[in-house]
Amino acid sequence: MTTDKPWRKAHWLVLAALLALAAVWLSRQDSGQHTAQEETAWWPVEPKPLAQQLGLVGRVEPAELRTLSAPFEGDVLELAVAEGSRVEEGENLLRLDTSQLDIQLREALAQRLQAQRALNDLQEWEHGQEVARARRALSSARLNLNDTQRRLSESRTLLEKGIVPRMEVDSLEQQATMQRFDLEAAEAELASTLAQGRGDNRRIAEMELENAAARHEALLALHERRTLHAPFAGVVMLPPSQGGEAEREPVQNGARVTRGQPLFILASTERIRIVAQAEEVDINWLEPGQPVTITGDAFAGIELQGELSSIGVQRVESQGYEAGASYPLIVSVSPLTPEQQRHIRLGMSAHLRVTTYRSDAAMVVPPEAIRQDKSGTYVEYRAFSQAVPQRIDIEIGQATPSGIEVFGLPPGLVGL
Repeated sequence: MTTDKPWRKAHWLVLAALLALAAVWLSRQDSGQHTAQEETAWWPVEPKPLAQQLGLVGRVEPAELRTLSAPFEGDVLELAVAEGSRVEEGENLLRLDTSQLDIQLREALAQRLQAQRALNDLQEWEHGQEVARARRALSSARLNLNDTQRRLSESRTLLEKGIVPRMEVDSLEQQATMQRFDLEAAEAELASTLAQGRGDNRRIAEMELENAAARHEALLALHERRTLHAPFAGVVMLPPSQGGEAEREPVQNGARVTRGQPLFILASTERIRIVAQAEEVDINWLEPGQPVTITGDAFAGIELQGELSSIGVQRVESQGYEAGASYPLIVSVSPLTPEQQRHIRLGMSAHLRVTTYRSDAAMVVPPEAIRQDKSGTYVEYRAFSQAVPQRIDIEIGQATPSGIEVFGLPPGLVGL
């Protein structure tokens, strides 16, 4: 028993030493794993709105320009506006004298009434005087022939009895022959008279009435336009001079104007558009329908919303070929309110922000979180801070100043 105690004591010492070494080894392993985990930084990602915008500079222009011309020749009786006048929709601009037009209108009405009367006569032709006269002539010819044939029959009977001479019968036969010719002529005359109210004659009369009515109604429409009204709210401008012509003089009261002569140009102030240019390096980011936000130094505090409506396909000719090409753009804008019209004027410069890309729930990660290998593009992902890291394959989207948009990544943490 005394010899066994030292051995047991040594055994316990060895066992304690082994346990101590194991504890040290496990502690070093845990420390190594903890250090490796601390070397990897984890970046939180969650869906958030993402918008890519392109800045441009443009100019305010009217969305509608309309040239108002004189509807007919006449003198200016009343001029209600001048160059630069702002007018509202329906406001009177100018009134013309209608003296010459009234003469033409009365003549056209007379022609229309005559054509209407001629057509009415043809529509009632079969009951008219001409047809009645032809029918009376036919009836008379038929009665005469019947009477002569009756007397001829009686004379033949009397001739057989030797009461009348042969000459009387021959005379009646000759008279009956002539009356047959008269009857045939009367029948042909009636047919010809009836035909005058049918077919081509009727169609010609109908077309003449249509033409006369169209001329009369056209003159009536011109007469209704004796006063020019503003078709929309806008600014009155003088029409430009044609090539080779002297500068146009403003229209004055009492001035003689000819039909079709340009009198004013009305530029809309309610409906505007923004005209801009885009460089060739930016043009492929643009497409019709993209939303546009519009601001301006001259109308500070007002923000308009528009839409890119047109992208030119021909470069702006004023630039040299050594410079990059620019292409014209047109941005449509919703009608301005009266308050906006007070501050926004034609020709003002405007700043445009064209939204070329937008996502309401984009996942954006730092560029250093994206990795690649033979299998594709991926990120190291954790659903939460204590979760086991895993590989998530992704697709690359838009590059932004805050990072890279990726697809296929759920919310969580990515390793950097």
